[in-house]
Parts: sequence; C-alpha cells; structure tokens
Amino acid sequence: MANIKDNYTFKEMQHTAQGLKDMYSLAKILGLNDETLEKQFEGNDSLFKQLEEMTQIPDKFNDFFSKRGWIAYETLDFDLMKKCVGLAENGKIDEAEEALIEYYTNEDAISIWTSSLMHIKQFRPRRTLTLNALDDHFNGRYYASVPLFLMMIDGFVNDIEQKGFFAEGIDLTVWDTIAAHKSGLQTMSSIFGRGRTKTTDEEITLPYRNGILHGRDLGYANVKVSAKALATLLALSDWAKAVNAGQKGTDKEFAPPTLEESIEQMSTAVEQLQENERARAHMDKWECRELEIGVDIPEKGEASEYGEDTPERAVVSFLNYAQKNNYGHMADLLSKFQIKGKSKNVLAGELRKIFKGKKLIDYKLEAVKDEAPAISEVFFCLTFEKDGGKRIEHNGKLRLSYEDEKGDIVARGYKKADWKIMIYEVRQLEMVGLLTN
Repeated sequence: MANIKDNYTFKEMQHTAQGLKDMYSLAKILGLNDETLEKQFEGNDSLFKQLEEMTQIPDKFNDFFSKRGWIAYETLDFDLMKKCVGLAENGKIDEAEEALIEYYTNEDAISIWTSSLMHIKQFRPRRTLTLNALDDHFNGRYYASVPLFLMMIDGFVNDIEQKGFFAEGIDLTVWDTIAAHKSGLQTMSSIFGRGRTKTTDEEITLPYRNGILHGRDLGYANVKVSAKALATLLALSDWAKAVNAGQKGTDKEFAPPTLEESIEQMSTAVEQLQENERARAHMDKWECRELEIGVDIPEKGEASEYGEDTPERAVVSFLNYAQKNNYGHMADLLSKFQIKGKSKNVLAGELRKIFKGKKLIDYKLEAVKDEAPAISEVFFCLTFEKDGGKRIEHNGKLRLSYEDEKGDIVARGYKKADWKIMIYEVRQLEMVGLLTN
C-alpha cells in the first residue's frame, strides 16, 4: 500500500524542491554567482527540511496512533502531529495521547474547524445535534456526546456515499488526500465498526459503534472515547470537501515534466526568484505600527475616520455593514485567497447564516496588531442582541491579509492591494451565543 508521502501533491512538491536544488547546483557549476540566487537559496535548507517533515509526519502519525483511534488529516494542527510523533519515537506515546486529548477538549482550538464542518451542505441538517454534542463534550457529559458523535459520523457519510461510515464494504479512500488515505478514515471505519458481542461495563478507550449504540459497551463515557469520535468527525470534514471537489475516483499518477517543460519551468523560476528578491527587499523596510485605541484611532466610527489602506478601516467597514445586515458589502471584504471559486451571492448567504439569530448592535476596537508585512489582527468587543432580546458580549478578533486583485498575498505597499478579512475568523462568530440560554 502506497504511503501518504506518495500522494500526488507531495510528489509534485518534492519534484519542485529537487528542481530548485538542481538549478542552484547548475548555477554554481556554470559560475553564475548571481546575488539574487544566492540570497534566495540562503537558508533554504530549512524549507527543504519542512517539506520533508510535511511528507513524512502524517505516515508516522498514523503508524503510531491509528490503532489507538487517532489519524492524520489535512486540517489537524501540524505542530501537534509533529510533537506527538516526536514523543512516540521517544517511547512517550501515552504522553502524546494526552496532548491529543488536551487539543480536542480545548474549545477555542477546534471551534474554527467545527464551524467549517457545519458549512458543508451534507452536514447542515446535523448542525443542531452537533452543537448539543459539542456542548456535552466540552462540559464532560461524555455519556451524551459519544452516541451523538457516532450518529453524526454515520449519517454524514451515508448522505454522501449512500452507505454509512461503519457499513461493510464502505470505501472512504479519496485520491491525493491525507484524511482519506487507506491508513486514515478507512482504518478507523474498520476499528470502530468491529463487532462487540459481549456486554461489559469495563472502560473502553475506542468508540466502538456497535458496542456503544447497541448497549453492549457500557463503559464508553470517558474523554478518550469522546475525543476520538470528535477527531474522526473533523477528519470527515476534509474527506467530504475532497469528495465534493470531485477527487473521489481520480487515479492520476505524478509524471515528471519533459526536458522542454523543465527548461521553461527553470526560466519561470528564475524570474520568480528575482521577483521574490524585490519583494523581500521591500519587506525588510517594513515596520510594525504601534497604535493606541482612542488616541491614534477611535474605538468606533465611520470608515472615513480611519487611515486609507489600513486593516482597521477594513474591519470597521465590515462591522458597520454587519450592523446594517449588508451581507453583500461584507462579502466584498473577505479574503479572495481563501474563497476562490465562491460567488459573492454564495458568500453573502454564508454570512447571513453566521449572523442568524443575533444582531450586532454595538462594537469597539480594543487593539490592532501588525503581525507581518501582509498580516494584521484587529481585536474588538462585540455586543449582540439575540432573538428574544438577550444581549451577549463577545471578545474576539479578525485576521486580515493584504491581497492583490488575484487574491495573492503581498507585502503592504509593495503593489496595489487591499486588506481582506479571513473567512475562518468570521465563521467563529457563528458560535457566539449558540450555547447560551
């Protein structure tokens, strides 16, 4: 069975990296001591190391943890996977599992992914029950969260495959994916779907569907079982996105480019390297702004009261539009980098659902933090009024990127671009007030 590292995308990345190494070696042999090339390749060893880790960690993670009920998937925190693999390699696999449990019981850490899951069309009917399951899970009511998670897993897959997650003969593999590799969800289906023919009240550590839902495994109500069921549900989010994108059934092998294609790619790469160097020179001049709310900029106001071409102006515009329920203009302010392929009307509809059941009636900015030449975060306190009149305050932030008209991220001031709000940050607002009476 091929490994995850043999996925098409990983092979393509490895080939590109090797091409860059070959290009640099060739330049040195030919005596082309171009300063731009030297600077570009300076420190690239760390990038190649990161690529090597990206291709190797998922396989190692599944080797160590799949039998324990954990698998790698696209949106799982990579640093967490890397940490757990390191612990396992040093004989501390139980400590690694504790780190995984801590992650899946941290509501803030995974709220963005649970929100993303609920925007998949086949999952939307399960939104209310899933919110109940999450509430139970984060509050330690595992006797309730586990059966609900298992139900959501089975029904979600059934709506896409016309066969449940635990059904005999189900094929959950999808080309060029991590979650849907044979060592991933397919393995979980086999383990969690095992027959359980004996009634026992001994504590179990795996969410055995048949034993739990048929009342045979009575010792299921613990954090390990609940966290593993939740992890599988989140992994299915990546699986469903790949299936909906048409990847299932594809079987395309990576073919290295021809000599002519390689030469053309090399020429393009050199031009890109030179462009990157110009951008880097611009970024070297960048300085983080130090803004004091109420002194340098108002905590609330019209967009015109904030500096042109600033992240805080984009956020204030977004919040002002939110107060007016103007979802179309709000959609215009979302990051193109993250939403390529989605129409304005689709995005406006998504925003409408995020704010459903609550109205933004007030806000105030609390801080602006420039993270990098193309990334800033704006912190705020929002006041919502729920249906029924109850008011809720929410302290949060929006993360923005500086993007050109194509949606490519560029350094601030390098060329014509605009500050855009990342949709994943906005989706977290859907959770505000949902678990509050």
